[in-house]
Amino acid sequence: MMQELLFHSPTYGVLDFEAVVSSLFEFIREEPERQYRIIIGTDSKDVQETPPVRAFVTALIIHRVGFGGRYFWRRVYLKDVRTIRDIIYHEAYLSLQVSQKLVDFLHRFPGNHLSNYNVEIHIDVGQNGPTRNLIREVVGMIESMGFVAKVKPESFGASHIAHRHT
Repeated sequence: MMQELLFHSPTYGVLDFEAVVSSLFEFIREEPERQYRIIIGTDSKDVQETPPVRAFVTALIIHRVGFGGRYFWRRVYLKDVRTIRDIIYHEAYLSLQVSQKLVDFLHRFPGNHLSNYNVEIHIDVGQNGPTRNLIREVVGMIESMGFVAKVKPESFGASHIAHRHT
């Protein structure tokens, strides 16, 4: 069961999920003629060695293409996530969890302007380094759920925004 989704915002402080979605609507209403992207990405890092604990930060971003954006983030702690495969799958799962909750929430408001956007999930994997062998399977998992998957160097939602708060 998913715990209550509380997000932090540099602009608004701590918000529940409904307030985050309201902020997304508000941001688009300011300049509805612009182009927008909805991006969700997760990054993580070890915070304790014994017992092993890892902090996972998921960022939800509304990007006004060419004109900045706003983001919201949440942090959860998980124990015994050690292998690179487990880490990447947990990051992808947490992003999928938030993405699905967002889509489910948006479906309650037919015709809303956020429904017009494909949700992008940014994955902290790339062609260089130990994660290159996981790209196909993680991208496949995300795309099979109906979301757009982006990997490095295009996955700034995970590798820059979420990383900022890990």
